[in-house]
Amino acid sequence: MSVSRLTTLIVSLSIAPYVWADEAATLPRQTAKVVSSGDVAQWLLALILVLAVFFLSVWLLRKSGGLAFVGKSQLAVLAGLSLGMREKLVLVKVGEKQLLLGVSGGRIDKLLELEGDQRLFMNNAEGQETSVFAKKLLQVMQGKHHD
Repeated sequence: MSVSRLTTLIVSLSIAPYVWADEAATLPRQTAKVVSSGDVAQWLLALILVLAVFFLSVWLLRKSGGLAFVGKSQLAVLAGLSLGMREKLVLVKVGEKQLLLGVSGGRIDKLLELEGDQRLFMNNAEGQETSVFAKKLLQVMQGKHHD
């Protein structure tokens, strides 16, 4: 390589960044888009629309019974009795059985399982008589403490 070629190469390489910078300065600059209040309003309306569709679908599922895991006749709370601030007795019907549950803060215990003639709050029209325990529990739940 000759000296003149080498000099030309060095000069062109040393000038190139200045030429490129000059070209970049003549190009129009792209500025960041400023978020306007119209954009925020559009986002909020879209969010409200999505949430409205979500809550409407949940409401429709509840009304149609799509969220029910067990039929209403199979599982029901028959009665409850508050024993204190956090403690209560709950009588739950599960199918043909009844469960007396002790519910306290963070814990649920099965106290009694009733089947057949032992079940409480059965219709007397079916020809089955209410047991003594059922009568006593009903009196306690209603606030009557007579012996």
